[in-house]
Amino acid sequence: MVSLAVAGLLTLGVQAAPSQGDVSKEINLITNAATAVVAGLQAKINAGTLPAEEADAGKLRQAFLEQFRKLANADFQQAPDPKLEEIRKAFAEAFDAVTGRYRSDMVKGGQDAFVPAFFRAQLLELFNKQANGKYQAIVTTRPSELINRDSAPDKIIADKAVLDFVAGLLDKGEMEPKSTQIDQRLVSYWPMRIAEPCATCHLRNGLEQKVGAFGGATIVVVEPKF
Repeated sequence: MVSLAVAGLLTLGVQAAPSQGDVSKEINLITNAATAVVAGLQAKINAGTLPAEEADAGKLRQAFLEQFRKLANADFQQAPDPKLEEIRKAFAEAFDAVTGRYRSDMVKGGQDAFVPAFFRAQLLELFNKQANGKYQAIVTTRPSELINRDSAPDKIIADKAVLDFVAGLLDKGEMEPKSTQIDQRLVSYWPMRIAEPCATCHLRNGLEQKVGAFGGATIVVVEPKF
């Protein structure tokens, strides 16, 4: 029989399975890391001066890995759990697919030829498809600050309970992350701040916002059996 003391020692190295909250945090963090890559290239894309080698698949993927390491203080390729590894793999594949599809647009450039918000929408659309209903991530904001009505909360959130939770936080410009359980699903609200490339682009479209101000949120829904 194994003593309690020995049994305790044997379990010290066991990694606990990620919670719904861990998964939500991971999805938000990876989304931010991926979006930061395009945001960092925005000035060159808009000016039409992005060298083709900087839009190379390998260069972009490396920039993605570096952004993740910067935000998470961890190596993207060393996931601590199979579930998180699955999520990272899906995001990496989506990242490569979207940047590959629009590489020529990035290099050709021109004003707002390929903006972070468009990239992020395409990225999450592919990720959500690969998730097969286990988790979903979307980005939205309050209707008064939308440039594209297609991304309005009521257009992309079908569940009324989820919509009510999200809309209330968006309406008051809540700047702190919030989560709630709805039918055993974890619904998380991850607020964003307006960055320089976004503020400049939005101003050209008639929406005046200050850098650092409320800029909508990433909404992540994690099913109980993910």
